[in-house]
Amino acid sequence: MVAIQYGTGAISRYVSQDNVQVGGVVVKNQDFIEATREPSITFMVAKFDGILGLGFKEISKGDVVPVWYNMVSQGLVGSPIFTFWLNRHAGEGQGGEIVFGGIDPNHHNGDHTYVPVTRKGYWQFDMGDVLIGGNSTGLCASRCAAIADSGTSLLSGPTVWL
Repeated sequence: MVAIQYGTGAISRYVSQDNVQVGGVVVKNQDFIEATREPSITFMVAKFDGILGLGFKEISKGDVVPVWYNMVSQGLVGSPIFTFWLNRHAGEGQGGEIVFGGIDPNHHNGDHTYVPVTRKGYWQFDMGDVLIGGNSTGLCASRCAAIADSGTSLLSGPTVWL
């Protein structure tokens, strides 16, 4: 048994294997972490049954190949991309959506901008300036490293900026 540390607590776990269904997609023989102990208050009061890790296998615990890699290798998705839509209107019924293998045209018009990952592990990329209300803040004028992480509510950076 090994522990995994999160920003809000830790879990104890075993590695298990089964067919895993995500939406209408069934990933065969997927290894996954089966939590056996979740002492953090976050895990006790949260309204979710698990965490679907979408990071790179370089940061995977227990040599588990992430489910996203297996979706691609088993030919279960149309394209090797996934997209998120987060609803900004809290009072509406649908809070958000993840699409594996494509883009939902109901939530995006126009072209996407793709940027290269600069360091595998997390989804790290080079970021230019930070804009607020369309205006430059000058906070990152000489480029900064940024990480897109769907699994956190944390926004962090140098203390002089935040």
